Amino acid sequence: MKLEDEFNRIEEVAAGFKTHYEVFKYMKGLTQDLGMTAFLIMTLPTVEFVEIGATKIITNWPAEMVDYYDAHNLMVDSPVIRRMLRSTSPFNYDVEAINTDRGGGKKSTVIDLFRRYGMEKGAYFPLHDAAGGRGAMSISGSRNFSMIEMAKILFIATLIYDRLSQLTLNEKHKPIAFTSSELDCLRLTAGGRKSSEIAKLLHLSENAVNNHIGSVIKKLGCTTRTQAVVSALRLNIIRV
Repeated sequence: MKLEDEFNRIEEVAAGFKTHYEVFKYMKGLTQDLGMTAFLIMTLPTVEFVEIGATKIITNWPAEMVDYYDAHNLMVDSPVIRRMLRSTSPFNYDVEAINTDRGGGKKSTVIDLFRRYGMEKGAYFPLHDAAGGRGAMSISGSRNFSMIEMAKILFIATLIYDRLSQLTLNEKHKPIAFTSSELDCLRLTAGGRKSSEIAKLLHLSENAVNNHIGSVIKKLGCTTRTQAVVSALRLNIIRV
């Protein structure tokens, strides 16, 4: 396939996304096709955020990795964030090299963390939306990208971030009300609990749990529990 034809195809695919979950599935597949481990799409802070949980849009970073990252304040003084706030150019990274000057014991902490999850190399792509808001996409794994790959991924990242911005704007105009029981069931589902386990924890029948989760799925316009969890996390309805 010619590069122009491939870019046209990617543009059509991105324009067709109707939900954040569809973007999540596409990014997960792209990451795997590139032989990489994880992706992250985030907004860039305009002030000193201390948690990546406050800036992420969608990601397949392990939840325990995000928790550890935030618990150790690794976003503070992040050389990656500083570089993206200074420049709009994409760049390859090596977690050890880019954290060379980190102090306060954070150098070894962040290097060990990213190596533990097979994310020691990769690339970041600074982005922006139509309103001027700044964001970024990263793809991490065990290698860096060639110049041709960087150009292709930057094109994809630009389209994806623009589409996500449109979807997010639409969702913000659709307030959704949930009962406390629905939220409790959703949080426990996001934590990997099955209906039978949730029923015991909340002193409900398994049928009642399934009804609550079914209601959440319907309200979020999703079709599965996984889609509902991803959507709820994106909209900050729950945190895990």
